[in-house]
Amino acid sequence: MGTRLRYGRLFISALLVSVVTVTSAVVVLLTPASAESDCRTVEFTAQNVPLVVSTPARIQGTLCAGPNDQVIHLLVPGATYNRSYWDFPYQPEKYSYVDAMRSSGVGIATLAIDRLSTGESARPVSAEMSLLTHVDVIRQLISALRDGNLGKSFDKVILVGHSFGTLISYGLIGADPNAIDGLISTGVSRGPDPLGLIRILITFSHPAAAGEGGRFTGLDPGYLTTIPGRRADFYYTPAADPNVIAVDEATKEPQSLTDLGTVALPLLNTLNFRGPVLNVMGDRDLVFCQLIPCSSPLSLWNAEPALFPQASSYDSLVVPETGHDINLHPKAHLFFDRAISWTKKIMDD
Repeated sequence: MGTRLRYGRLFISALLVSVVTVTSAVVVLLTPASAESDCRTVEFTAQNVPLVVSTPARIQGTLCAGPNDQVIHLLVPGATYNRSYWDFPYQPEKYSYVDAMRSSGVGIATLAIDRLSTGESARPVSAEMSLLTHVDVIRQLISALRDGNLGKSFDKVILVGHSFGTLISYGLIGADPNAIDGLISTGVSRGPDPLGLIRILITFSHPAAAGEGGRFTGLDPGYLTTIPGRRADFYYTPAADPNVIAVDEATKEPQSLTDLGTVALPLLNTLNFRGPVLNVMGDRDLVFCQLIPCSSPLSLWNAEPALFPQASSYDSLVVPETGHDINLHPKAHLFFDRAISWTKKIMDD
């Protein structure tokens, strides 16, 4: 299937280099699999996260940064996804956002994370999780990126979210409109289609600890995942590669029920953001492209301006023949290319 080793899991225990304790967080730097690589695994522990008491709020991610990169894309995956959404292990030359940024030559660093409760990050008791929990962790992580506590400091931080990750981004800029220097919003539009939303919520109704090859054994009943065989709901299947959907199914993650219960909160929190915004949708998104048309960037713009009335600029892209999982469709390169050119414009300003 042409897969590659995902974010060096086999190397982590042997390659611990240092632990740096700072006032706001604990950061662990893990060396890359190859000394010549510009990517390495990092761990970050947020401090005093509200409600999270069952475990330290530790998250893991893959930081890819060249020596001269001053702009970083902080990549936040959606519900039931981990960082592999941004660095997909199958045919990465087509589906890896991280690879696209690294090969662009523009100087864009990336940090793709496993959100709290996913991937190699800590899994608190499910009832301790909410969208606001993620907001606080991301806020502290951004401070660490600016201050150099992950081994390098960055002048500009662009937050790139997908679906639930975008909603976390909205929650962040609602709490602090000056936290980031730009926002790339993907997989979220202003008005979800009720029938599509109901279908997706049903898809999310499977207890994570039940089956799944024992991957999530021991998780409490508040952790859910998608019903086996239903990942195709996130795709425009006439265009999608079945192998991609199969890899997606095999790498899916749990999601706390309390996370899902707070998804509407950030839609009220974007009004004061003054930075640049790029909004990206697939034209066949099951949830968001029914009531609000996604037939063209103009139609998307006409539906969205009230969401970011003070943005310094607002750009939109509709990726054709593409469902909710924009990165995992054959025309993902259209999004990747736009993200590069949009970021370059910010760098040149």
